[in-house]
Amino acid sequence: MRRHLLALLCPLLLTACSADVSVDTPPQSVAIPVTSVARAIHVEVAVDMPEETQSLDVNVKEITADLTVVNPSKTFTLKSSARLSLTGTATPDEPKFYSDSNLPPYYASSEELLPQKEFAPNSSTPVLVNSPTLAKAIGKERIWIIVSNTVTEAGVGNPLELPLELRLENIVLHAVVSKPFEGLEGALGPSGL
Repeated sequence: MRRHLLALLCPLLLTACSADVSVDTPPQSVAIPVTSVARAIHVEVAVDMPEETQSLDVNVKEITADLTVVNPSKTFTLKSSARLSLTGTATPDEPKFYSDSNLPPYYASSEELLPQKEFAPNSSTPVLVNSPTLAKAIGKERIWIIVSNTVTEAGVGNPLELPLELRLENIVLHAVVSKPFEGLEGALGPSGL
């Protein structure tokens, strides 16, 4: 009787089980050109996801991203914000530029990653991103980051310091994923015990 009860209970327990695994992606960096003074310009850049995150058959339980926002300019304060889109037209070699009057149609569905903030000259600012849209990035080959940026202040230094750019450095996704043990119940089912 106990053997029969155990044989019925094991498949139910195994189908309910899953393994939680913590995964960190290799660090990536991207440079965002700054082309505007006083008025924000939006730059869409493509980021290819690491192979380790593509085509995964897992449930994402939680996900965050760590990165460092670097303003390498010795003269200019840059104001910037960033949004994440799962749709885009930029390629890793060719960013796309937009103004407030000609935003891409998917801009409204993109999600804020980094609220608008000023980055002082020659600064490195660590940022932690906790966004539900990041979970949707797992399994994708490419994501797009739409960065709004502008020069807001010029200090003492070289006013012709070009090219101006904002760098998103060492972007690392930290995810806790679960993988169900589906299909194992056959090995421990009534015929397997």
